[in-house]
Amino acid sequence: MDGLWVCDKLLKIAREREQQVIAILVNNELHDMAQYRALMGEITALGIIQQEISEMLEKGTTDDDFGTVVTKISGRTK
Repeated sequence: MDGLWVCDKLLKIAREREQQVIAILVNNELHDMAQYRALMGEITALGIIQQEISEMLEKGTTDDDFGTVVTKISGRTK
């Protein structure tokens, strides 16, 4: 299992959960205001996670302890 696979899998999971939360909000399946606030917080957190992973995949990154995690070579992620 490589870093690219993990990043892609995490992005997919985050996007799927975001769509589930949006469906709950759109379909008015809320129990109370506390659930609304929790779901809005979850959407915010999922957005941040997606943005960070996407940026990491786009520009590549290194981890000082383990070496290169994800690198981008000539327009393709490796």
